[in-house]
Amino acid sequence: MTAKYNLQKYGDIHTHVFFRPTRTNHLEDIKTILESDENIRVYPNSEDMKLYYDVADYIDRLIRKSEFLCKGLNPEYVDDSFKQVDAVVVIGSSNILPNGNLFGFALIKFDEHNNGIYIDVICSHIGIKGAGEFLLKTLEHIGRTLLMTEIYLTSVKTAITFYEKYGYIKIHKSCEQMCLMFKSIRRKEKSSSSPKKKLQTQRRSPSKSKRTRNRSPKK
Repeated sequence: MTAKYNLQKYGDIHTHVFFRPTRTNHLEDIKTILESDENIRVYPNSEDMKLYYDVADYIDRLIRKSEFLCKGLNPEYVDDSFKQVDAVVVIGSSNILPNGNLFGFALIKFDEHNNGIYIDVICSHIGIKGAGEFLLKTLEHIGRTLLMTEIYLTSVKTAITFYEKYGYIKIHKSCEQMCLMFKSIRRKEKSSSSPKKKLQTQRRSPSKSKRTRNRSPKK
């Protein structure tokens, strides 16, 4: 399936962070900081703790019944990851549930000991050009908002060049099927704008948009 739609054509793009409900409150500080960012919608709140599982079920249905999300990835692995990570980051329309547009998601863990974010699963809509890049930039924005310094992920061999394009480096030069990679996010970008604001700027510069050709990751 080739990319048919450009993410820049969508005017209603939002970042949602759904935290997995736990019996501890060790992530409360992180929730509070992210809630202060006007570009991020944080869930669940104290009134509805089941939203995380609703999102998990929705994503599971998309993976199993469609071919545009997490293609080639075992749905059981994604399901197990949902039970272990700290949160799921979703980019999509303003109302993800019950059947909103979903352009990509990432299952993440906050590694406060190493001051970083670990991406356990990341999948973007293979039919939307720019979705993979937007999702990566969103995760970097979240990391910088939390004053974290590193982002880690484990890439399949076929996706290594994609991540290298966006500054990720292999921790071990020789790796077989799976490769641990990281990116330093210590320095802020010259423009402190969020991925959404950057996208709006690109819309106002059509000539620049035509020259830029991005590919979403093959998942």
